[in-house]
Amino acid sequence: MFDKRFFPHLWLLIIYIPFVFFIKNFLPENVARENGPIENFQLVLLAIGVYLCWQALKKTNIKTDKYVWQAGALFYVLLFLREISWGRALLMRPDGTMPQWNELGLYGVIAHPLIGVAIVYLLILFYRGRFFSFLKNAQIPLWDLLFLVMFVILVDISEHYNFSIFNGMIDEELFECAMYFEMLRITSFIKKYKVDGYL
Repeated sequence: MFDKRFFPHLWLLIIYIPFVFFIKNFLPENVARENGPIENFQLVLLAIGVYLCWQALKKTNIKTDKYVWQAGALFYVLLFLREISWGRALLMRPDGTMPQWNELGLYGVIAHPLIGVAIVYLLILFYRGRFFSFLKNAQIPLWDLLFLVMFVILVDISEHYNFSIFNGMIDEELFECAMYFEMLRITSFIKKYKVDGYL
């Protein structure tokens, strides 16, 4: 189930962590703004994730696996929409603020129920795809998974706490880039094993 190889790119991610804490001192705060360059790069990564899942969905002949790859594509779409604040970031005002939900009319009313429906549908797809059986029959890069968990923790600390070297939006957004990269790495790795038939 787990591939325990330590791949070369992981060394770059180790270097990336202190690099984030160093470089953020030289970057303007607005580099991490909504619709800013870092967030736009994150959207590119998430779009690649949708593409990888879509390609796997088209190639696989196993019915249950198709449900899992559909769920994967939907998962990346939801992350994409979350990064643009479920569409509100596209309506950014000149002063850099976003409209409140109660200012968006009908969409503001139905947005959260629609998100809830999408999440329930995501869980149904994972269930129909027998997700845990899917994982048992896949090869998962163990170290990439551990690094993913580490970056999830770093993002959470950067976002919710303000102490020591963790402060500001820049480190949060930069760590999110690494988090999404690792998601892509794991998705690609599983796709190569389960669908493309090589590793």
